[in-house]
Amino acid sequence: MRKTKLLFSILCTVITFSVAAENTFDFYSVTDFGYYPKSDVVSGGTHFAPVTGPYSGVEAKETLKAVYTIPTPGNNFLTEGNKISFEGALALTPVSLTPKFSVSYTPVAFLNLSAGAEIGTGWEILGIKSMSCYDKEEAEYKQQDAFGTYFYKFWACPTVMFDLAAVWPGDWHHVVAVASWEFNYSALAGADDDDELFQWETTPGKKAGAGISQNYILGYQMPYKLNLVGIKFNVDGYLFKNIDDQYRKYKIDYKTYSLAGVFSVQFTEKDSLFGLVEFRTRRSYEEFSKYHDDGESKYEPLMEYSGHEWYFQRVGFSYTHKF
Repeated sequence: MRKTKLLFSILCTVITFSVAAENTFDFYSVTDFGYYPKSDVVSGGTHFAPVTGPYSGVEAKETLKAVYTIPTPGNNFLTEGNKISFEGALALTPVSLTPKFSVSYTPVAFLNLSAGAEIGTGWEILGIKSMSCYDKEEAEYKQQDAFGTYFYKFWACPTVMFDLAAVWPGDWHHVVAVASWEFNYSALAGADDDDELFQWETTPGKKAGAGISQNYILGYQMPYKLNLVGIKFNVDGYLFKNIDDQYRKYKIDYKTYSLAGVFSVQFTEKDSLFGLVEFRTRRSYEEFSKYHDDGESKYEPLMEYSGHEWYFQRVGFSYTHKF
């Protein structure tokens, strides 16, 4: 399984415009699935690593959520239909369980403010370690006790939106742009060593601390079932460079970039599908071959960073059903 978690952060990247006449309580099921082709690493500098095999792994997540929406007063084009939403969710993967809570507020039509928190625990299945700390002496990730150790994350996210049809009305004028900046803090509570690198779900190389995730979408909405096509650009990284000297050459403050083609299909009022085809960067190293093992290496944190390696990461889908 590719050690990159599948998360479609639609809350901070794709905003659905709606008008609520009264308070509503809605329930959703969101099923995420990702397929990862194999892409072996290539040593040295910044480059592109080609696909080298048809299969590296798959990921799946099921999220059940409840959303309570309160409309806010307004009768002009900037405030009509604006709202406050409270959301509770429970996410389940084969290796983790994570309750979540968030609140969002749309004060004007082009701005959404949201914040939330999550806390989860994980276990090991078929050798897949979901919640583990890196032991630099033995150069491996060691699984932590489920329901004795917890991953937690707090975040706040302003999102700015623009729709060309707001100034040029028409069914075919919906050129939309969305930009969001998620500021977050995450850590592993109860871990053996708070200063160590850790893995949560299938993403290794994490470090307790503050980070930022920047998301930018440019898309075109159409009055068809295929109602959105566009491109998405993302930047993820830490805000600070607090790391053990032994890991400095690993470059913990490395920023991950991704570029994806995205689409959305609205099958019915209650069923929709969001999909993407994504290219991403990962750390490149001067010498990797002696540690090479199926494109991954437990020795990564001890190796010397030398640049960006772009590769074809995944094809992903997120299916939403409203009850």
